[in-house]
Amino acid sequence: MKKGDKILILVLLVAAICFALFFFLGAEKGGYARITANGEVKAELPLSEDTIYQVETEEGFNIIQIQDGYVSMQEADCRDQICVEHKKIHLTGETIVCLPHKLVVEIIGEKKAAYDMVVG
Repeated sequence: MKKGDKILILVLLVAAICFALFFFLGAEKGGYARITANGEVKAELPLSEDTIYQVETEEGFNIIQIQDGYVSMQEADCRDQICVEHKKIHLTGETIVCLPHKLVVEIIGEKKAAYDMVVG
């Protein structure tokens, strides 16, 4: 291995470590879970309160649990059960989606943006 190869590997390793630290340490914990079905907001539930919330739509039902600041899909009557098998979420921007029921659970941060959009 040449000296240039070692330097390149070192630079890539440092970049990967910096990215990982920024991604994991810089991620904001969410403030609440927004539950949307068919594009309509059904509920906004704080992550600080343990609760179980049931959503019923024409397509079926989903049971969402908030416990210890984490959100999970506990039960659903969809065929594939991908939403139920999804890991618990708690960071801003994370989502659990149930496509058959057109249901989205999204973690929203406590901090709200001071502006809606930037026009250049």
